[in-house]
Amino acid sequence: MIRRATIFAVLLLLAAAPAARAQTHFSTNAPIVNFRLPTFTPDGHREWLVRGSEARFANQDQVDINELTLSIFRGDDSDKVETMILAPNARVMPSESVVTGENTIRVINDEFEVTGVNWSYEHKQKRVTVAQKVHVTFRAELKDYLK
Repeated sequence: MIRRATIFAVLLLLAAAPAARAQTHFSTNAPIVNFRLPTFTPDGHREWLVRGSEARFANQDQVDINELTLSIFRGDDSDKVETMILAPNARVMPSESVVTGENTIRVINDEFEVTGVNWSYEHKQKRVTVAQKVHVTFRAELKDYLK
């Protein structure tokens, strides 16, 4: 009796499946809310973490993000964040490990803070380029600077 009930339930689910699929809609334009994209070193340590309040996939290798928070890790056992990048909007190219933005950026590190406009971050070179309205604040002690 249990077997018949199980077979009947499976047949009922299979019959309902096409109707459920007909109502399901997928769209590449739909935003992903609370987006997170981590990357890892070959050893399995965190390398960087891209987060945003909303993300849209423009194509296979381009993600447009609102309210970007990019955490760049040391890539070792410490799992310590080395640098943070904040921006209202950004474009991430994961396969190239590049992030760009036309609006403002704020780069925060233990030694300095940078703000500006029209920027890019190349992770392989660990290089941030800020083209306009650049403001740098050093937190590190500058010894013998005036000598």
